[in-house]
Amino acid sequence: MRVAIYGRVSTTGQSTDVQLQECRAYANRCGYQVVGEYCDTISGTTGKDDRPALTRLLEDAFARKFDAVVIYSIDRLGRSLKNCLEILESLKVHRTDFISIKQQIDTSSPTGQLIFNLFACLASYERTQILERTALGRERAKARGVKFGRPSKMNESVAEAVRLLRERGAGIKDIAKSLQIGVGSVYKALRTAA
Repeated sequence: MRVAIYGRVSTTGQSTDVQLQECRAYANRCGYQVVGEYCDTISGTTGKDDRPALTRLLEDAFARKFDAVVIYSIDRLGRSLKNCLEILESLKVHRTDFISIKQQIDTSSPTGQLIFNLFACLASYERTQILERTALGRERAKARGVKFGRPSKMNESVAEAVRLLRERGAGIKDIAKSLQIGVGSVYKALRTAA
């Protein structure tokens, strides 16, 4: 099997050497052929689009240059479960397996597939919990009188200016631009005047 190795460190003072050595030794023990090594020196909280080596890895997975990606630990892939799952899903779509040595995850095996699916369920649960907590917090804030959204620029003097400009023949977009309000606000002021 052809494999690619991915390593990541957070700062320039660190090195991926230990990760790469462990991955090479694992590939050697399994009889895998290492066809590429990809290393990033960047924080795991950074999005996958901001990691050039990871981007190249995913592009090469799409080109089917290897059959699996080997990493030392899943936290080298990303710091959040959601981010890791997005990357794993991209690999899965490209029919590329994923192997994490430290966590003993190998998606080419039934057990590895089970673990991947459990991670996906946990991430879905985590997203649902965050949405519920956010909605609850918003409702509590509304009950305390907190207003959400941008403050409205519309007041009686602005509404009067809208009506006067429209009576003089100004277009809707021109009125919005001159008063620095949205087109929808112009229409709203005209409706309330009627």
